[in-house]
Amino acid sequence: MTRKVTLLGLSAIVAGCTTMSQGEYKTAQTALSGSPALKREIMANCIKRENARPAKDKADMATVFNINPSNYAQTFCKRMINGMASNRITYQDYRNLDSTTADNSRLIRVLQGR
Repeated sequence: MTRKVTLLGLSAIVAGCTTMSQGEYKTAQTALSGSPALKREIMANCIKRENARPAKDKADMATVFNINPSNYAQTFCKRMINGMASNRITYQDYRNLDSTTADNSRLIRVLQGR
C-alpha cells in the first residue's frame, strides 16, 4: 500500500497535477533515489504522458531543453526524474513552477542536461 501511495505521489509531482508539501517532496526524492524499480515505473509513466503531448508542445520543449525531438519524452523524463532524485531539482524549484515571475534558471539548466 505504501508503495502505491508513493507511486501516485511521485506521478503527481512529475505530472505537476498537485502541489505537494515539502515533506511529501522529500519523501518522494528519497523513494526515487533508493528504488531503481520505482524510478523505472515513474519513468515509464512520465514517458507515456509526455508522448501524449501535442507535437507542437513537444517540439517547443525540445528546443528549450536542447533535446532531439525524436527522443524528447525519454530525455526529458530522465533529466526530470534524475534531477529530483539527486536533489538538483529542489523543493523550491518545484514550487517555483507555479510562478510566472520566479527564477527557474536552475531547473532549466537541469532539464537542458547541464
